Amino acid sequence: MSEDLSSKTTLVYDLGGLFLPVAERLARDFGRVYYHTPWEIGFSKIHAACVGEGIEGIERCNDIWTVKNKVDCFVFPDVGTAGLQLELESQGKPVWGSRRGSRLELDREYFLERLSALGLDVPTYTVCEGMTELAKELKGRKNVYVKISMFRGMQETKHWRSWKEDNGLLDLWSLRWGPLKEHVPFLVFDAIETEMEIGGDTYCVDGRWPSLMIHGLEAKDEAYFGAVTPREDMPDELTSALDAFSEDFAKVRYRNKFSMEVRVTDTEAFFTDPTCRGGLPSTGTQLEIWSNFSEIVWGGAHGELVQPEPAAKFSMECAVKQKADRCQWSVVEVPEGLSPWLKLANCCQVDGITTFPPTDDDDHHIGWLVAQADTPRATLERMKELAAMLPEGTSASVESLAEVIKEIEVAEADDIPFTNLPLPEPEEVLE
Repeated sequence: MSEDLSSKTTLVYDLGGLFLPVAERLARDFGRVYYHTPWEIGFSKIHAACVGEGIEGIERCNDIWTVKNKVDCFVFPDVGTAGLQLELESQGKPVWGSRRGSRLELDREYFLERLSALGLDVPTYTVCEGMTELAKELKGRKNVYVKISMFRGMQETKHWRSWKEDNGLLDLWSLRWGPLKEHVPFLVFDAIETEMEIGGDTYCVDGRWPSLMIHGLEAKDEAYFGAVTPREDMPDELTSALDAFSEDFAKVRYRNKFSMEVRVTDTEAFFTDPTCRGGLPSTGTQLEIWSNFSEIVWGGAHGELVQPEPAAKFSMECAVKQKADRCQWSVVEVPEGLSPWLKLANCCQVDGITTFPPTDDDDHHIGWLVAQADTPRATLERMKELAAMLPEGTSASVESLAEVIKEIEVAEADDIPFTNLPLPEPEEVLE
């Protein structure tokens, strides 16, 4: 499919402001880009309604129905809103989105059932209906992980060390869930005894996968290191899982990015967390490393798998944080030359200054810094250069790349190759 995207209009529907960089990237190629985040509640606040306002190349849209007939392609980079995607599709609108494929990420029990049905390794777990059952299960347990489905904004995955160390968490969770505490299914997973966790970042169109993808490893929520890799050269532990889910994704017309993590032992490979959206990290990488990203999205929305065209061979991402009070509208002035490598989320621009609404986020994570090059060492040097350009009061977690490099070395020692080029030593990250 060959189209002049400069004559096309797209709308990015972003649930929480995290995928604002997707709209900015599409604006380089599309003639017009609308951007929407849901904001209406009983007593609405400006915090959600201002996201994307004033950002060059995109137009903030508060009501998608007023512009629907002007839009040639709708883009849903996050999970959720399956019904809206299907409704727009029923009206003849091309849609890039996960549709009902997002259930794999949002419903853990369903995902585990599909693993078993597809003949993949399933981690050992117990479902506890409510807080009382959870307390009984955890009373004598050590080194397990407690997870929930759907409402992850309520409670992130927690490593339970022992009753003696962590029993106070039950009081906190009981308070958080209130009268619903006995109606919440908690999943308790045995720890998987391995140091090796590998990952893949790609996209899918109706069950079909591109010929190139990113072999990526990360320090959770801090740093990421990925290598452009032919799909046939990816670890079997990853590609076998992709192949297994192809039919599922074809049935729901899944057309979106997809990321996965697999923990590998001597005898098993546990696919632990499907990400049925743009990964964080990894979204920033794919926005820049695929030079034809806009064509990938446009083609995918129409059911065509467009092969990626890499602009570099390696990519690193580091979390960017800012010191700010929870009640404060923090601001940054992005230096010339740092864009488009600084992928800021949940923000707007006022008089040329980027500003972030107050948030409950304790670590004030404002985005990701992306560096790309054709060798691992050159990529690290580029990351250091970009990190040095960050505005005062912000910092990138470059030091966490040392942990990622160590993970890559562990994988390569177990015959899971990452690259045939020399890696930087972990110590080089801190120099």
